[in-house]
Amino acid sequence: MTRVLVCVQPARGHVGPTKPVVEALVAAGHEVAVVTGARYREAFEKLGATVALLPEEADFDETDLDGTIPGRAGLRGLKLARFDLTHFVRAMPAQLSVIDAQEADVVLCDPLMMAGLALVRRDRRPRLLVLGFLPFLPPVPTGPPGHPVRGALLKALAPVLTGPAQKQARDLLGGDPGMLFTDWPLRSDGVLQMTCPGFEYPRAGAPLHFIGPTTVSATSEHPLPPWWADLDGGRPVVHVTQGTIANDDLGRLVEPTIDALAGKDVLVVATTCGGKLRPGPLPENVRVADFLPYDELLPRCAAMVSNGGYGGVNHALRHGVPLVVVGASEDKRDVAARVSWSGAGIGHGRASVSPRTLRRDVHRVLAEPRHRTRARELAAEMAAGPTMDEVVKLITG
Repeated sequence: MTRVLVCVQPARGHVGPTKPVVEALVAAGHEVAVVTGARYREAFEKLGATVALLPEEADFDETDLDGTIPGRAGLRGLKLARFDLTHFVRAMPAQLSVIDAQEADVVLCDPLMMAGLALVRRDRRPRLLVLGFLPFLPPVPTGPPGHPVRGALLKALAPVLTGPAQKQARDLLGGDPGMLFTDWPLRSDGVLQMTCPGFEYPRAGAPLHFIGPTTVSATSEHPLPPWWADLDGGRPVVHVTQGTIANDDLGRLVEPTIDALAGKDVLVVATTCGGKLRPGPLPENVRVADFLPYDELLPRCAAMVSNGGYGGVNHALRHGVPLVVVGASEDKRDVAARVSWSGAGIGHGRASVSPRTLRRDVHRVLAEPRHRTRARELAAEMAAGPTMDEVVKLITG
């Protein structure tokens, strides 16, 4: 039996892909403890894991970030990005206070849990693996191979964005961390990257273990809506979502997609994930739900329009669904770039595009076989990856 400590930020997009890993570890007879926020305590305890809660100063509610993180409300653009990065680093001591109280042979750590930065610098520590449910970014992302101009621009802008957080890391660690604070996964014992090689840029020497997407989204979690039978009506189904966090303004992507495809010979299925659509009637060819079971929905989809959540995009690719991605916040610009680079769809590293552009891109993804062919190739690559039993063996050594 191996003692495994799982450290995960209290966010749906992080917890979702972590739960199947925890469940498999428990089923294999290993002792599993999870460090996370109060909102997800019950979810992990139901799987048979013990839960150690993050202190209040390191916890947050992803559905109300401005309300649960003091000082965040009202910030936009670069100021918001810098604030969020600094906040992630500032939580390091509180995270370590819980992590260091646990006994573990292996630690599985969220890449955005900055306790990992402190752990990789220790001479004596448990085996440290990273939960790769975000695009593998370190070192400073340079975009797809063959784009030196974008790479040079990002490297030039990186100090402006990361400078305050890097100083915070240096102060908390009592010296130069020897790396950019986001690069600590490179010093880990391995990254369990939740995709396939065809969706990640080649990186020499990166400690990647491709395990494919792990999230399970079934009817037990999200019941089917009354209109579900409409999906079998013969029209191509196009799913649109802004994910579980960036849904405070559905006018960025969901509503423009509805406008773009209103009256077209497709069935638009939108998930709002807690967001609110503008008042008024919906077009005849639009169906809306808060959440839907992806493992039931995606096999029925001809295309997906997404704001670039890494987990949702890879879930679509697991089912061979080509994508149109529009996103610029968090890691979404990098996900959009990967969609274009991999050939599985069309990506825009922007916060929004016009309904006309969305209409054109959805038409291209539906009409041009190359995107669906590539998405299906990536699905086959994921299916050929390790089983969950093999992932458990990789974790426990």
